[in-house]
Amino acid sequence: MADRTAGAVECASKSPDASRVTLAHIMSEHDTNLYGTIHGGVVMKLIDDAAAAAAGRHADGPAVTVAVDRMSFLAPVRAGDLLGVDAGLERAGRTSMTVAVTVRAERWNASGPASEVATARLTFVAVDSDGRPRPVPALDVPGPVPA
Repeated sequence: MADRTAGAVECASKSPDASRVTLAHIMSEHDTNLYGTIHGGVVMKLIDDAAAAAAGRHADGPAVTVAVDRMSFLAPVRAGDLLGVDAGLERAGRTSMTVAVTVRAERWNASGPASEVATARLTFVAVDSDGRPRPVPALDVPGPVPA
């Protein structure tokens, strides 16, 4: 069956703000590793979840992770930390999208500044109902403001 929306999607464009996603999650003792900090794989899953949501919003449908281009853990996360995971599109190709993710941590029960604990960049491909790549909207990138 042909995808009837493919031609319309190719002509559309979206701003990066249209697909921006923020997830929040309180880390618990169940998420800790042998060192008493949050297991990196738990943080990686949250990063992939947020990035997939941003890519899916931009693509107006399913998008699958193709690559983790970069992931950096900058500081440990502890049980009781509230993580904020922000994801947004950096680039959109014909069928693929690059999503940048920043992870911040703060204590769940105290006010104070959040600290950046991880960053990542992932590539996604939009897929149709048969799992084949499909076109995504162009990404509107604001140009320079005239003087």
